[in-house]
Amino acid sequence: MPTAGHFRREHFPVPAIDPAEWRLRIAGAVMTPAIFTLADLAALPSRSLAVVLECAGHRRAELRPATPGLQWEVGAVSEAHWTGTPLRWLLERSGVDPRAVEVVLAGTDRGPFEGSARTHSYARSLPLRKALDPDTILAYEMNGRPIAPEHGGPVRVIAPGWYATDSVKWLERIHVSIDEFAGPFQAIDYRFAAAGDPGPGTRMERMPVHALVTDHAGAAGPAPGAARLRGIAWSGGGVITRVEVRVDDGPWTKATIVARTGRYGRTFWEHGWEAVAGTHTIAVRARDASGAVQPDEPIWNRRGYAVNAVQCINVTVKEVA
Repeated sequence: MPTAGHFRREHFPVPAIDPAEWRLRIAGAVMTPAIFTLADLAALPSRSLAVVLECAGHRRAELRPATPGLQWEVGAVSEAHWTGTPLRWLLERSGVDPRAVEVVLAGTDRGPFEGSARTHSYARSLPLRKALDPDTILAYEMNGRPIAPEHGGPVRVIAPGWYATDSVKWLERIHVSIDEFAGPFQAIDYRFAAAGDPGPGTRMERMPVHALVTDHAGAAGPAPGAARLRGIAWSGGGVITRVEVRVDDGPWTKATIVARTGRYGRTFWEHGWEAVAGTHTIAVRARDASGAVQPDEPIWNRRGYAVNAVQCINVTVKEVA
């Protein structure tokens, strides 16, 4: 996927950072606090991964009644090849206190948060198990090039399989903590709060299983006869094991998985169908290695997060004159 097509979501203006002056500070519950430059990171062992990032509010516009927030439709999901240093290398070099439970990641961007009298950095914490995962990286390249400022450069976190909210951009501070992080973008926002939940809800981590139709032979639909649907699927719960398609009220039919871009990347599928004149409803759903399957309807929640219902689109097939 071209870098220019990768979705963006910022809470505050993109900060101006000189890569030569950038510094990353590691402190908190560590034996040896440290400061790293961009050159220091580049000198450490690196990993390159194809990773799907998805906004927690992806497809929020489908919820009824509507919820606050950006009214994302389909499109707040993208994939890129990210290269960087595993976070665990830095943590091991600094020596993590045995009492530590979380690693707080804070970006340079900052601004107001509703209900608070002071400004806040965008910050999230990862439980230690995720922070020490060798695939959690501090990325400095996107699709083989230095990460542009608008995509979080010079360095951002990539937490594969988890919502993009945890892939903190413009990283400047790492704080190892023995306590649960109480920053507003974690304790208040980006939590799944069902309709009857009186509290703040539960923290969101792993992306759910998801499939989309990306090509149905043009916006006007195919001509009558043999036609082909194409799309993508992804999940934070493991490899996509099955994609199914339904046309109108017909049965669910297994689609063909034609390619994968890696453990954390997109799965590409296609499916042939016999198109007849008229408007048809095409539905698609996926299943992952954990056994999870998409729900038939979106699960309403107060902040409009984690919409991964079966996608349904209308396709009009017109007789050829």
